[in-house]
Amino acid sequence: MAIVLGRDAGLTWDGVSVPCARDMLLNVTTVTREIQPFGSRATISYQTGYGLTLTVETIDDAAASTAFAAAVAGTEIAVVAGGYSFTAVVTNVSDAMPLEEKRAWSIEMRKTQAGLRT
Repeated sequence: MAIVLGRDAGLTWDGVSVPCARDMLLNVTTVTREIQPFGSRATISYQTGYGLTLTVETIDDAAASTAFAAAVAGTEIAVVAGGYSFTAVVTNVSDAMPLEEKRAWSIEMRKTQAGLRT
């Protein structure tokens, strides 16, 4: 699911708005298990977990340094993006040099919820 900033979404971390976010990509994945009872043709699918991955590109150095510190410490941050609200762990902070000669940062956050059904 792609989100276009300025139209339908904004990004906040722990209640503080992240400025200069250019691009956000939010992926929602599910983990399902298929069960086929012995002697039956029917297959039953159960959702057993889900995952959210949020990738943000920004030119704000302060947001990148905050994300890097959260990644090193392994702390969870509260994220609100495009109607989704969740806590996440920063898994990747990378530096990129776009064509406009401005330093850009790509920040990836993940949330995994397992054990919805046992």
